[in-house]
Amino acid sequence: MRMKAQLALNAAVGLLVIGVVSANAGSGDTAVYGTGYANRFKAFVNSHGTSAERAAVSHVTEVHRPAPSAGDIDSTDIHTDFTGGPRGGGTGPARLIATVFADWKHDERGRVTVYDSAGEVLGTRTY
Repeated sequence: MRMKAQLALNAAVGLLVIGVVSANAGSGDTAVYGTGYANRFKAFVNSHGTSAERAAVSHVTEVHRPAPSAGDIDSTDIHTDFTGGPRGGGTGPARLIATVFADWKHDERGRVTVYDSAGEVLGTRTY
């Protein structure tokens, strides 16, 4: 009997975990483009950008896009490997990254925010 009870408990916990993962997967909180989208962005800038733009975009590690609510503007979060927040010297390149991204996504309406490696905001641009 003890083995059956343990199996039933494990099955119930497994179903609970699957249910939570399934519920969160479709919630639309965040659609992560991650490094693949970041690599596409970098490739575009490497092909079409200036040397300063290429240098700035080389610090991009991930690109995240929270799913917009109906009527809201598109919002993109770009994460970089800059350290030290606004005082760490990453604000200038972050502004350049935001500008280049806005130019790249010129056909849509939105906002891009660039973060350092600790999650501090370095720059924001509306496009």
